[in-house]
Amino acid sequence: MNTETGTIIFDNISKRYRIGTLGTLRGALSTWLSRKQEETDSSRILWALNKVSFKVEPGGALGLIGPNGAGKTTTLRILSNITRPTSGRVILNGRFSSLIELGAGFHPELTGRENIYLNGAILGLKQQEIKHKLDAIIAFSELERFIDTPVKRYSSGMYVRLAFAVAAHVEPEILLVDEVLAVGDAGFRHRCVQRMRELRRAGTTLVFVSHNMHLLRNMCDTALLLVKGEVVTRGRVDAVISKYEELLLEPPSPSTEQGGSGATPSLLDSQGGLILTKIEVVPASVKTERVGLASSLPNTVKIHYQTASAQPIGRVDARIIREEDGTLCNTADSSQAAADELGLCELCGKGIIAVRYQPLQLTSGVYRVIVRITDPSDSVVMASGQSAPFTVYAVGSGAARGIYVPLVEWKKYVADKPAG
Repeated sequence: MNTETGTIIFDNISKRYRIGTLGTLRGALSTWLSRKQEETDSSRILWALNKVSFKVEPGGALGLIGPNGAGKTTTLRILSNITRPTSGRVILNGRFSSLIELGAGFHPELTGRENIYLNGAILGLKQQEIKHKLDAIIAFSELERFIDTPVKRYSSGMYVRLAFAVAAHVEPEILLVDEVLAVGDAGFRHRCVQRMRELRRAGTTLVFVSHNMHLLRNMCDTALLLVKGEVVTRGRVDAVISKYEELLLEPPSPSTEQGGSGATPSLLDSQGGLILTKIEVVPASVKTERVGLASSLPNTVKIHYQTASAQPIGRVDARIIREEDGTLCNTADSSQAAADELGLCELCGKGIIAVRYQPLQLTSGVYRVIVRITDPSDSVVMASGQSAPFTVYAVGSGAARGIYVPLVEWKKYVADKPAG
């Protein structure tokens, strides 16, 4: 079967695990004697994946989402040839690089420099190629001071820096990434995202696992939602994320709570994340709603959220973007409000954050509100969303450029007559 370079085919894959381990000769002998009985014991069988299929075209980006234990990492392990499927067929056409397990492919006794050569060779690079890229890899990792130190002395963040630097500089046709960006500082995460975007522009195919819906929206074209090893839905990334958030907000059904099968699973208890369920712009008066929002009147943006458990946050960032040209209007962020003890340091359960514009003061046009909520370090976007388009009209502004209509007071003075 001829496939184009960069193509991924995951065809009807199932992966079965047997719960329990064999640690002794007695245990192995006992298991061997009762093999037939155990083969029929479904309570000891776990299907991590059950007939999962997808295809990623060259240069495409697929996001894998779902709760913990859904089978996302198992999928990447099979794609990386770390583990073999129980049944089905996998095709990766092209050089691939993967970031799945922290420090995978590193030898703890070797230095960072030596591990670059080792890891590069594992990923298919010749020694001369690695030597040519060495300075760029070390510079990206920012580990110049420690590059000749054995990696067993590295922190988890240093491991990730080095692993990503190597994986991103082998110029793979296929890149597999599993939530490694959760480790490291904000600057390094930003560089990782920028590097992945560069690889995508160069035609690299990407499979990306993350619980950060904002990052998935920005990085991926399509997504696949897995729950308990089975595909729930697939398609455009926004539609799949919306379906996932619907499942997160569903209460558990009685049959699910009692261990029944066939019911829609509840994911709320397994996640504890933050979801923006709706962002609405509320006019000062319902009479103005048909023609749009009056720029000269107060208007309110309501941010509806829901969490399964208490979520500490950094700040709420609300921005208004004009549809026509992307012109941006920022609000003051919520850190000041949190300092004033308005309860915006932590979100829990269902609630609404209201941002009141007094007044709106925008020129005539069509706008959207974009909201982002960051973690306490203000380096990771925990949740994001946007409102439906809304129209603003400003009396007398016409088709004027700009975005801001300042409230001013007009006066006329008669100049004093010169003396004499």
